[in-house]
Amino acid sequence: MYYKQKKNWGVIVLVSILGLSNLSLMNTLVSSKFKTPYPNLNLPVGPYTSYDLLASEDGYRLSYRSNDPAILKRTKLVEEPKGLFGNKKSKLNLRETYTMGGGVSTEPTEGTLMTEKDLACLKVEGSGNSTGRVVGASVGVKAAPLFSNVPIVGWLAAGFVTMFAQDKGSEIGGQVARDFNDC
Repeated sequence: MYYKQKKNWGVIVLVSILGLSNLSLMNTLVSSKFKTPYPNLNLPVGPYTSYDLLASEDGYRLSYRSNDPAILKRTKLVEEPKGLFGNKKSKLNLRETYTMGGGVSTEPTEGTLMTEKDLACLKVEGSGNSTGRVVGASVGVKAAPLFSNVPIVGWLAAGFVTMFAQDKGSEIGGQVARDFNDC
């Protein structure tokens, strides 16, 4: 049998109308007659850039800052107890500047430069720290065998006890050295 296909003129007309309307819409969007009254600005945007744009039909105003973040500065007064019983106070002014990389730069202000006595105190405290660390390590080594017999984690506990004793000995040695030298 021979079958003759019928042409469906309604579908052909509908597809033609939709195609022509689509082409006319693209032509309207692309043509130079239809332009926005606002300027087209392509500003580079980064982590340290900022801009403020006010646009209207009369014109526009643009304020743009590139790679120039606001630097945060902070000045603080640090008071630390001094002496054998902490009855004296030490005052130090610190100026901190937060930089773009996220770091903190600390600069001494006027009057906070180290004197000869401050340097001597630092040396005394450093030697006290190292001597205290040696004494603390020897005490920790003597106490380590008590913890090494613990099943499974004994070796870890023995190392922890030795390191804890070193750190505490360093703290105590530095404090004793400062107190005896009136720093």
